[in-house]
Amino acid sequence: MTPTSIPPCWSRAEIQVAAQVDAGGLEFGNPAADAVFDAVHQSVPLARRTKAGTSQPVTEKDVLSDLCQPLNSNEPHIRFITGRVGTGKSHLVRWLRVHAPRHDNWHFVYIEKRNTSLRRIIERVLDGIDTPSADNLRASLARAASRVTTVPEAMLALLNHLHRLVEFDDTPVIQNLAGADLLDIRQRVARLVGDYTFKQQLSRPGGPIERIAKLAKDGHEPGADVNAEDLHISEVDLKVSPEAFLEASVDFQSKIRQFVSNVSLRSAAATVLDYYLPRATAEVFTGSSGDLLHVFEDVRGELARRGHELFLFIEDLVLLHGIDAQLAQALTVPARADLCPIRAAIAVTSGYLDDRYATFADRGVHYTMDVDRTQVTAEDLQSFVGKYLNVGRVGRPELAAAAQSGRPRPNKCTDCAYRDRCHPAFGVTREGYGLFPFNGAAVGHLVALASPRGFDPRNILREVIREPLEVAEAELAKPGGFPSARFAGGLAPTRMAVPVEQRDAIARQSSTPQAEISLRAFYAADPPVVDDEVRRIADILGVHLTELGDDNSRAPTVVEPAPATPAAASELDQWAGGRRMGASTAQKIRRWILDALAARLQQGPHGLSVKRSASNILVGPVTIKPSHVILENAAGGGSMPPDSNTITFSSNDQDAVLLKGVLAALSGDLAGPNGGRWFFELQDRLTGLEAEIVERARREARSGIAPALAVLGVLSTVDCRSVESPAQALAVMIWPKRPDDISPGVVKFLNEVERYRTSALAVVRDSLTQRKGGGASSIFDAGAALTDLVRYARLTQLPVGLRNEASTRINLHGFHEKQGSAADTLWRPVRDSIERIGQYVAEGEDLLGTLAIMDKFVEQAHRESALARPDAKEIYDRSRATVSDTRLSTLRRIRGLAQHASDAGSLWHLVSDPLPVLTDLIGYWRLCDQLLRTLRDSAPSQVAASDSYDRARLQRALRGLADALEGLTRQ
Repeated sequence: MTPTSIPPCWSRAEIQVAAQVDAGGLEFGNPAADAVFDAVHQSVPLARRTKAGTSQPVTEKDVLSDLCQPLNSNEPHIRFITGRVGTGKSHLVRWLRVHAPRHDNWHFVYIEKRNTSLRRIIERVLDGIDTPSADNLRASLARAASRVTTVPEAMLALLNHLHRLVEFDDTPVIQNLAGADLLDIRQRVARLVGDYTFKQQLSRPGGPIERIAKLAKDGHEPGADVNAEDLHISEVDLKVSPEAFLEASVDFQSKIRQFVSNVSLRSAAATVLDYYLPRATAEVFTGSSGDLLHVFEDVRGELARRGHELFLFIEDLVLLHGIDAQLAQALTVPARADLCPIRAAIAVTSGYLDDRYATFADRGVHYTMDVDRTQVTAEDLQSFVGKYLNVGRVGRPELAAAAQSGRPRPNKCTDCAYRDRCHPAFGVTREGYGLFPFNGAAVGHLVALASPRGFDPRNILREVIREPLEVAEAELAKPGGFPSARFAGGLAPTRMAVPVEQRDAIARQSSTPQAEISLRAFYAADPPVVDDEVRRIADILGVHLTELGDDNSRAPTVVEPAPATPAAASELDQWAGGRRMGASTAQKIRRWILDALAARLQQGPHGLSVKRSASNILVGPVTIKPSHVILENAAGGGSMPPDSNTITFSSNDQDAVLLKGVLAALSGDLAGPNGGRWFFELQDRLTGLEAEIVERARREARSGIAPALAVLGVLSTVDCRSVESPAQALAVMIWPKRPDDISPGVVKFLNEVERYRTSALAVVRDSLTQRKGGGASSIFDAGAALTDLVRYARLTQLPVGLRNEASTRINLHGFHEKQGSAADTLWRPVRDSIERIGQYVAEGEDLLGTLAIMDKFVEQAHRESALARPDAKEIYDRSRATVSDTRLSTLRRIRGLAQHASDAGSLWHLVSDPLPVLTDLIGYWRLCDQLLRTLRDSAPSQVAASDSYDRARLQRALRGLADALEGLTRQ
């Protein structure tokens, strides 16, 4: 290879001046700037919009001819140059101004973008006009300029004027606001804008007031994009921080919170502020707002007296924000004897002429620069770039000198010592300008990336000329260094025109991989195939070219016109280039990799249980999910990736080749993108993950058993069998039996915590199940927990240390609370029943003795017909049959437990539901109470009617009953 002997042949300073992204950066009337502008000018397609909305192709000369035609009407002759930001509108307006013929009766006013403040704009309009109104306005401009010398002063003045207008103006309708609604909004906005802290919030750096004040005071900065929306106040601009008002009154803080949280309120406030913004802007920066229309009429009147026409050129209507409404109104007034005719060429961003300018917009003809890039030929694109390259080589002084002397524009390539080597390799434009360090294909490919849809000169200047030339200047000195990965890095950082498998192969084999990839991606006519032109360029630049076996598979094609979009690339090529991988593809890849990992683990002699559960792999106690396969910038991976046991694939060439191999394998092609090498590289990656999983599984095989055994032990308490040995404990814990009379409340609790039991069984299974190498069947070995089984089986509730256990294997958080809640729920009606029984029988009373007395009483009273109902004894006997010694024992046991049962473990005292027993006892004692109240003669004083029956009353009644029975016996 021959090292490059062609050094950078341009000046970075000259390129930066020539390739400014806005024609407004070149001062109009400056000889050097005018020469540069003329040298870089390139005709581009235009279209004229008809009233019917259709487009008719025109040339810039057609526009110039239309603009300068003789006027046969008194209507204003206005031509709008419309288009998106960056399409070259101001450039065309400047070209029209330069090429407009000179007529003695034409008064030119040119309003350029370059640092043009509102004051300077009006001064341009007033230039050469000496009338009282014009003099007054000049004086007003001077006073306004002396009052706002800094941007902070301008912002404060703007807000103060807004405050005054909002509070005291009496406009009855503002858009959809009127009447009481408008009055309410006025009061709210005036209170806010009048507050010092609120003014500070609106004046924040980068905020709405700052950007509006800067543009009105200092004008447009060359190269900066001005969005029309940036000149208005929106509800988003009014999202202030409530924390900034902590020192304000409570009432005002409440108003701020309401304002911040209410989008409708903010929208209404923004509507009111934006309505007054142009008027306030004019007052602050021009010292006037109401008499500008009269001044424009004075200007036209003075020109009419001189017999002149006003010829107005405006590089961007957005510059006139604040006075644009007055200008629009002035330009719609037809000519008459005292008002001169008007011609105007006005550049305006698409969408700016909305309903507020409907009349103004309808008075003019609209030319658009929003044209499809494919309308610009490859030859024109090369000419566009070549002109800037030549200006950067020649420089402003020589260009200006040639223009002033009338000599032809200089071409540095004419006497260049490297021309014979450079032009055949890199190419030349129709004007004879060399394309070095580009070639024709590179220009076409880079422009297609920088301007994929409509023709976008501003982005082409920025991304195709300025940035790449800076990279080339830094890298051309070293053979094989240019074009590096930095070249066009903002347009195609990963060179998607070269498939990832080829990029990967080049990276492995080439001594200059990045330069080769860039040459294949941009300089090849048919990327990534190397053609003769690329070989010549590589030889000059010292770039090694790799033999990939397919460089001659496709014949080179001429790029004419340049493709509208880069060639379609596979999903994984696009993923390597920064595009997000789709969920479907990502899911297929994750599943295949997990399948490959499971096969390795199952075949390895690790002594671990390896199972598939849905889409997961269970390796002993360790679970590997699809989310453990991390695909950078891919959908479907979950919100938070795991922090361990993961395998990561980054969106780079090497990993993209591996994943292409996976997709190929899924379709039956095991060779994949590089003859199968991907498979072995992927296996090496899986080996590391496999070792990590095995180590963790072995480490955790014994950990986590304690919480699981505790859960199983607590839940086995439902089984009343005695546990005296590990074998008994294991049987009860694994399969506890439920009693036939189990409480529904306990059943409900067991159902609620079934998931804890399932998790615990899974932990025990994974921890105590091992498999022999080679895929032998599993065996269960409880030896590791043998000594602890009895202790865990006797637990009635979780130990304190385990109640908040929340490991990855089992999460016990909530188990203890559920058990405690269930215990409280079950004990509540039991305690209520015990309390009701206490209303009839005393605690510690001899219940069997009381039963005997009641039996005698009912028998005797029945014989003496002393009971109120003839079937009373029959009713008593049925209720008495429900009261047995066993049930009384249950009452005594439950009564004793109720005094102390307060923890979660007390749930198990109620496994057999005592409520039916207690309900029957309550029914019996209630019946006894009713029978006692039926005594008429034997104990009249003791059986007075009462809604309840307390213990003292019962004792008195029983003593009276005994005396009555003894008297009856003697008789």
